[in-house]
Amino acid sequence: MDLLQSFLFVPADSARKLASARTHRPDALIYDLEDAVAPDKKNAARELLRNELDSMGPSGAKVFVRVNCAGTQFLRDDLRAAVHPGVYGIMLPKCDDASEIMRLHQGISSLENEVAVPEGSIKLGLLLESARGVARAGEIARASTRTFALLFGGEDFCADMGIARTRTGEEIAVARSLVALAAKAERLEAIDGPFTDFKDPDGLFQETRRIKQMGFTGKALIHPNQIETVHVAMAPTPEDISLAEEIVTTF
Repeated sequence: MDLLQSFLFVPADSARKLASARTHRPDALIYDLEDAVAPDKKNAARELLRNELDSMGPSGAKVFVRVNCAGTQFLRDDLRAAVHPGVYGIMLPKCDDASEIMRLHQGISSLENEVAVPEGSIKLGLLLESARGVARAGEIARASTRTFALLFGGEDFCADMGIARTRTGEEIAVARSLVALAAKAERLEAIDGPFTDFKDPDGLFQETRRIKQMGFTGKALIHPNQIETVHVAMAPTPEDISLAEEIVTTF
């Protein structure tokens, strides 16, 4: 598994932003068909996405597509656009039922066969954004062999809990830890949600340092200028390097 630390969301309904995304260097791009796209623009966004996937050349970034959640009228068409040879994985939002993940797994298999993508090659990233989803994190993590990561969505989690989201994040610390714990228990990656103030690199740096200490391996981003900050924050500290060198020398 490649080391993926930065996941940049890109609205799939904007040709300009899709083209711009090619010029940036996150570890992963998440083309978004869900929250970033209004209901009346879903069809147009899928068509833009198909064109982008068909035309894009080799890139260092892994490509993901965030589809709409299970139970919506949009998911089936989203999957038809997202299962493509150029797509590394699908991000499923608002996961709180393992049986939905199992059905999605089978649906992706059918589509892989239709478009000549090797069966099982499309990965799954599962977004836990509710009290129910976090409480069932372990069960959800085990629902599909496609799953490579659990993602924690702090903003939606707070809305579901009826609590205010703060910059310091004490109110989501327990939920974050449970998601990271469930991911590590199943040998999955743990990815934290975005830091929404893209004009505050210091705040992003401090938050990324905190979630790294909690066991998270990556962070979702909403703006390209956040990429480098996350990479620096995720890098080993001088103390980490010194300790590693001391261990190697001792052995």
